[in-house]
Amino acid sequence: MQETPVQQASVAQPTSHDLLNTYLIASLGFGCFIGWDLIGAFSPATVLLTYTDIPDAFILRLVSLGALVLTYFACKLNADWFFENRVKVAVISTVLSLAVVANAVGGRYFSIPVPLSVVSWVLFGIGSGILDLIWCTYLSLLPTRRTLSTIAAGACLGTLIFVIAASASPASVSLFAITLIPMFSLSLLVFSFKNLPQASILPVKNYRRAPALSAAASISVGAHGILYGFITACMFFISPTAAIIVGGSGIIGSIAALLFSRYEPKIDLDNSFIQRVSLPVIVVGLLLLPLVGETGQVFCGCLVNNALAFSSLLIRGNSCIENAEFQLHPVDRYAQRQVPRWFGFLVGTFVAFVLGTAIPEHAVVFNFVIVIMAGIVVTAFSIYNGNDGRNKEFLNGLLTDQSSPAEAESFVKLPSHFYQRCDEVIAAFDLSPREGEIFYLLAKGRNAKHIQEKLCISSSTVKTHIYRIYQKMGINSQQLLIDAVDNNASRSGNRSAPPTEGV
Repeated sequence: MQETPVQQASVAQPTSHDLLNTYLIASLGFGCFIGWDLIGAFSPATVLLTYTDIPDAFILRLVSLGALVLTYFACKLNADWFFENRVKVAVISTVLSLAVVANAVGGRYFSIPVPLSVVSWVLFGIGSGILDLIWCTYLSLLPTRRTLSTIAAGACLGTLIFVIAASASPASVSLFAITLIPMFSLSLLVFSFKNLPQASILPVKNYRRAPALSAAASISVGAHGILYGFITACMFFISPTAAIIVGGSGIIGSIAALLFSRYEPKIDLDNSFIQRVSLPVIVVGLLLLPLVGETGQVFCGCLVNNALAFSSLLIRGNSCIENAEFQLHPVDRYAQRQVPRWFGFLVGTFVAFVLGTAIPEHAVVFNFVIVIMAGIVVTAFSIYNGNDGRNKEFLNGLLTDQSSPAEAESFVKLPSHFYQRCDEVIAAFDLSPREGEIFYLLAKGRNAKHIQEKLCISSSTVKTHIYRIYQKMGINSQQLLIDAVDNNASRSGNRSAPPTEGV
């Protein structure tokens, strides 16, 4: 029996084994980045800064955070250039960011001029931000079926890498391990982009621009950043070991995100849902912090850190999936979301630094700040009002766009064997009976709202079914679904097979 063009297209797409290797490599590389990112977040507790006193260590860390925020902002403003030069920029910035290792070595054996230390930590902030953006870009170009699992698995691995590298002794071994982490991440990133099919990368001008982050969303993201910076910095004043324990505890939140990724396609996942899950844990851990001893404070820090790890991984995965499905500009969209997050982290770190150095032993002030922190996160969530409405409205608009008059006319002229062609595509991709019903309507050019009314099902159910249909077919738009039906009509092979999902 002769294969249909749709069946031939499915053969031409990457096999499950190929995709498994792709996801595995991405998990390893992204995991190394997470390890590098955690080393930066908890750097005052690692060999990178333990050679100096706490005030100087915090100042250098604040400098790197300022550079990190400016890097995201600059990449947002120059998103197209950054996208087109992504690999080259990643190589240069990551290599330069290793200046902090040279600075740590010099600080242990020599007197390093302050300006050189400042420059090295500025380079670290820039390199960390760029490596983060490029990994997000790569993950936004992959088929979305396992994107969240890849990110969560990478975070589990990265947390282990952080703990091993940060706690290794003697210091020379720890510094050597820290040096290898970003280089390994960079090598896998370059390898991954080199082996990514060119069809998966659109010309930069063809990517859609997401709307600017609303003030409410920016406040909410910034509030979570403040908490993360405050909690991590507070742990340094207990002991470096306490900080590493809190950082390493994030593996529990990462495992929770990995388990949750199995059910993600069945849930209308948005940032408000993620906040509703993590907010109670954050508030409880924060309010208990001033009521317990040092051991209890470490436990509370672990609670808050795990909730933040869980939520940040889901939000990151959700962003990459949406970028892939709706062809959103990954650099533009991700950079604008990271600016308030890391600015908040900078503010939270600074507040903890002032409390721990300028006004230590003032329990009343510390308790007051804790209450303020809890109030900030609850208020931010209330302002956010339980949903990221502008973003969802934009994405739903892409999903439910009405066809142009020319397209609508072409749908009216469907040939009589239209359903036969649809049946062949449905069989080729093993769609369920319910998915088949929705497939017919999509192939006719109907939008999600029409399908919802026609089949008397909820909007979220419609979107879930459409997502699964696109996932099974390896596509990311209604037009590609229509093209698949058209290709199956002529069996001529004149049109190219639908590209893989995430192009």
